[in-house]
Amino acid sequence: MPKNNKLIKKNEIEDKLPETKEAKRRRIKTNAILTASAILVVIIVVSVGGWYLAYEKPLQATVIEVNDSKVSIGYLLNRCLMNASNTNDTMGMIQSIIQEQIIEQVTLQPPYNFTVTEADIDKELRDEVNASASGTSTTTTGTSTTTTTGGLSDSEFQAWYRQALNQSQLSETQFRDVVKSIVLTKRLTTYLAARMPTTTDQVHLYDIVVADSTTANDVKTRIDAGEDFQTIAKELSQDVDTAAKGGDMGWVPLKGLDSDLEGTANSLTIGQCSNPVQTSAATQAVQSSSNGTNDQPYYLLMVTEKASGREIEPTYVPYLQQRLVQDWVSTQMAIQKIVLKGKGTSGGYDSQTAAYLQYEIEKLKASRGITETTTTTTSAY
Repeated sequence: MPKNNKLIKKNEIEDKLPETKEAKRRRIKTNAILTASAILVVIIVVSVGGWYLAYEKPLQATVIEVNDSKVSIGYLLNRCLMNASNTNDTMGMIQSIIQEQIIEQVTLQPPYNFTVTEADIDKELRDEVNASASGTSTTTTGTSTTTTTGGLSDSEFQAWYRQALNQSQLSETQFRDVVKSIVLTKRLTTYLAARMPTTTDQVHLYDIVVADSTTANDVKTRIDAGEDFQTIAKELSQDVDTAAKGGDMGWVPLKGLDSDLEGTANSLTIGQCSNPVQTSAATQAVQSSSNGTNDQPYYLLMVTEKASGREIEPTYVPYLQQRLVQDWVSTQMAIQKIVLKGKGTSGGYDSQTAAYLQYEIEKLKASRGITETTTTTTSAY
């Protein structure tokens, strides 16, 4: 036991020996390095945390809910920038995304039971890019002529695919989901078209199309005063398809018209001129306006005949098929749970949210060097 006590005392004495200059220098240097490292870690944590809270986290917030499916602000912004024709049309893109979500959620279930494989998605992509890049070349050898349709090789397609994916700024899963929705929409159109009746209610319709409300009201006043509808149509109408014919559109299915025009045409008595109608989607159906400076022209309509169950002319079939899908989506929107979220006081979508989205779009466009004439991906995707 005494021996152990001596050892303890010896160690205590050694611990109290003066620190050499070299040891002190190493200790100070080590402490300085540790301190600097700790400060650097704090700076990095604060910076990354601040960036995440200020930028990344808001973009991850949900802006659209369709049943149990959630869409983030970041995804919405990237989809807007893929719309090269109008990158700032946030509400239009919101409606498109809602439609995509509904079509996917509903058509994968009975009675539709659609399925889309990875091969289907690849085919849709290839068909689109080949259609854009295709051309025909003719080679003559002696009396034999060969016509070859152009398209991208596998390597060219893969290069295009990588570029399109990179430009979209979507994950590959998100990018392919966009294409999947296109495939499902086409299949839904085919499904509904196969069940479309061959007859429908129609009207023999005349139109006058003008650019502004003042001209439209003047036309209405002239017709009410007894002037001839067809004469004024030849004089003023901007519908290049009908003006020379006095506004005669022929027999038109009511369902082939824009919904605003459909209601107006259906309510008219024979020979009556409508009040001016400004459509919500300009020329969304069979009517054709040459007014390229106004996206929302004014229409005056007149019906000279009506018929129930009239045979549908082939010209109008594509419009009616498009309307079938629109009506199907509208019906589904009324029964599905759709919520728009944002910066409103109740957490809802409001003008402040819309302004915030526009601000973020402009920031992204600036950072990516995008202008309104820049095509970020192919027209379809």
